[in-house]
Amino acid sequence: MAKNEFPVSLADGFDRQKESRRFRAHSWKQLRVAALALLVLGWPLVSAGLPAGESGDDTYRFTPGIGEQRIVLLSEVLGGAQWIWTRPGDSGWDTVLLGVRLSALEGDAAEPWLELSAGSLCIQQYVERGSHGLRWLNLTGLKSGFADGAMVNMVGHGVAVEAGPATLRIFANRLNLKGRILILAAHPDDAEIAAFGLYAGSNATIVTLTCGNAGDANYKDQFPDPAEQYQFKGYLRAVDSVTAPWQGGIPPERCFNLGYFDARLQDMHAAPAEVIPEMYGPNRDISVYRRANIGRMLGSGPRSNTWDHLVEDLVRVFKKVKPSVIVLPHPFLDSHPDHAFTAVAAVQALEKWKRPATFLVYTNHAGENLYPYGPAGTSAPLPPWAGRELTVESFYAHPVSPGLQRRKLFALDTMHDLRLSPAEQALCLPPGAQPDREDYPRIQSVDYFRRGPRPEELFFVFSREGVLKLVQTYLAEMPTASTPATAQRQ
Repeated sequence: MAKNEFPVSLADGFDRQKESRRFRAHSWKQLRVAALALLVLGWPLVSAGLPAGESGDDTYRFTPGIGEQRIVLLSEVLGGAQWIWTRPGDSGWDTVLLGVRLSALEGDAAEPWLELSAGSLCIQQYVERGSHGLRWLNLTGLKSGFADGAMVNMVGHGVAVEAGPATLRIFANRLNLKGRILILAAHPDDAEIAAFGLYAGSNATIVTLTCGNAGDANYKDQFPDPAEQYQFKGYLRAVDSVTAPWQGGIPPERCFNLGYFDARLQDMHAAPAEVIPEMYGPNRDISVYRRANIGRMLGSGPRSNTWDHLVEDLVRVFKKVKPSVIVLPHPFLDSHPDHAFTAVAAVQALEKWKRPATFLVYTNHAGENLYPYGPAGTSAPLPPWAGRELTVESFYAHPVSPGLQRRKLFALDTMHDLRLSPAEQALCLPPGAQPDREDYPRIQSVDYFRRGPRPEELFFVFSREGVLKLVQTYLAEMPTASTPATAQRQ
């Protein structure tokens, strides 16, 4: 750690959340009810797509022939297990995963975690409460401690590690991160949450699809009229989306907010040519929000809010940026519809842009919005997933130094929607007191100041063909009675 760096655990002092109570109450509660109905009907629970902690093994399917696969023997030791590291066949490896069987200890109220060490290095990795079955741990943070023959130790706290054979997967991605990178974000702040460490100091362009004009009524004290409030909020967040990346060295000229309406992408996709109005007002013109842009990637004149226009705009973005790496959300793992349909729109645009590219796929809404687990500054495993099998072509854990984690924390703090509104700050409530607002209390467990700054940013790596198939599968299996957009919150 450099002299001017301080621990990322300072983020733990922030006691705020990103998601509103409406979002939390709707998402997994309804999914659990649906799962119970499936059980009554005799359907397998795995089809419900519940978090892995509730239904067994992670169901990732790794593509054969990509990366190196080994079977290692975990020897039981007091409190955990250990095994011996041997040098990979490819010296250019960058990411390592270990598939182990875990069992959360009953009656332990603390959040379960593992102490992982190799050589002089030691990291902490938290898993979800109730973990039971196969989980994929991310050991990339131990890379410099992986000398040939080094003993790797795993000690469970509130969770037991099963001894015996375990699968080690080692990836050498050789990503061209010095070339042109395009970050696609559904809302303002998604690029920072998912990829601030990746894009900082790079040749990246950041494009945000929506202006963020939905969600919490943050400014109702200043704007009693909902339409006026949300239009102000959308413009404010659009400004954030093109200015916050400057903290990572990306100038506003390389950022662009397309201005489409928050919580509307799924409805737009259902009727591609239909003009869809804002959630809380009659406006149908996205140029209201495009005025926040400094760059001139696309025009700023009147333009209606339609799916067809969104796809056309993304085609223009691809042709102008010519990226070799495209970063976008995972349609299955990210539970927010706007995130899933950001991927859908991107794939439709790819049909008219045929250049080769590598795709880094992320999730900002996984594990009931609790993932990644544990305090800021601790490493994260793969998101727990026990739904349909998900193909993994490759996986990449991008290292984020302590200093860059600190910069990421403060970049997130510049986002108006992640911090207290002026009215809330003016209250200066004593400890334990709660503001009288329907989307409170803001709790640390779902807070992006906790979840965001981590020693690695995690991405599923796909080829062009792989990401096309991923999105096509999502659309084919998408439930007909989808979650209402009004209940979702970015």
